[in-house]
Amino acid sequence: MLVQKVKAIVIAAAAVASVAVVAAPAQAGNCSRGGGVYLCEYGVTSYKLPNGTKQEFIVGTDRAVWTRWSDSDGDWTGWMSMGGQAWSTAYAYDYDTSDPWTFRVFYYDQSAEYWGRNRDHNGNWSPWTHYDTPLNG
Repeated sequence: MLVQKVKAIVIAAAAVASVAVVAAPAQAGNCSRGGGVYLCEYGVTSYKLPNGTKQEFIVGTDRAVWTRWSDSDGDWTGWMSMGGQAWSTAYAYDYDTSDPWTFRVFYYDQSAEYWGRNRDHNGNWSPWTHYDTPLNG
């Protein structure tokens, strides 16, 4: 009888432990920033504009790229979805050095394909475009 009780306790403990292990990554994988929830492993990318304002990019739990930006007083907008299906950090870089207001945000999808959107001088965004390499464009 004692052996059966010990076996039952061991089985119950293993079941509880496996539930905890399964639940932990989902809880640990999400972070929040400014009211937005994102996948922690991809972090936050910040891009500084010439006037000192900033634009931030995260990959949301829906795998879309989300963005927000600060105004000249340092106040932040709410998060807005840019769409996409990111399986990497949302990166930003200056692809056109002749205009400091233009830059590209990009990510890699589940197949390691490179996708980017370009911001023009006036703050308008192109649609998501598939690029052969990060530097063409």
